[in-house]
Amino acid sequence: MSSMKTMNLRFVPLLSLILIGAPVLSAGDIILHPNGFGQHSYAAWKAQVGLPDTSGNKNQALYFQKMTATTTFAAGVAVFQGIEGLPISQLTGLEFWIATNDGSHCGAGAPRFDVRVKLPSGSSTTYFFGCAAMIPGATQTAPSGKIYQQRTVAAPELMVAQMAGGTITGLEIVFDEGDDVGSGFAYLDNIAVAINGTPIVWTSASDNGGQL
Repeated sequence: MSSMKTMNLRFVPLLSLILIGAPVLSAGDIILHPNGFGQHSYAAWKAQVGLPDTSGNKNQALYFQKMTATTTFAAGVAVFQGIEGLPISQLTGLEFWIATNDGSHCGAGAPRFDVRVKLPSGSSTTYFFGCAAMIPGATQTAPSGKIYQQRTVAAPELMVAQMAGGTITGLEIVFDEGDDVGSGFAYLDNIAVAINGTPIVWTSASDNGGQL
């Protein structure tokens, strides 16, 4: 895939041995579905604001918005559908690129990856990986002039989840910090999830499926 040459993915294949009996993902199994709920809050792909796409010339980026108070029950959300049932040990990387020169909010709690897991004990937990705590990396200028910076979940933080074990019951990007603590929006691109060291990358809505 041509865009991956410029992405400099830094995923570390921690505990990535495929478990016997574990589900094996195939092309098209995981899709990224933007959505949202509540007042003035949503997520959607926007054209001509992102980095070059893997196909076509729309240059899409995934826009998240919460133009209301943080305390309001509302959020822009993007759900990774089809990853449910995968052992957490097989999730070896999480990454997105965020715009840095347009006011996009990169806070401790948003945008963030939420990884929901059913633990071996039978109880459930959620691991949170917020933008501000993610490792900054390379930058790239989009045709629109927006500058995007790579943000990667730190390997030690992901290892904590892997070591605990269990099965993934949900994976989302959540934007629920409002315009009272920041700009109320963020543009993300080159969103990546690595399974057993192999990244699946979304540069636009057309990247759903067909990458494994």
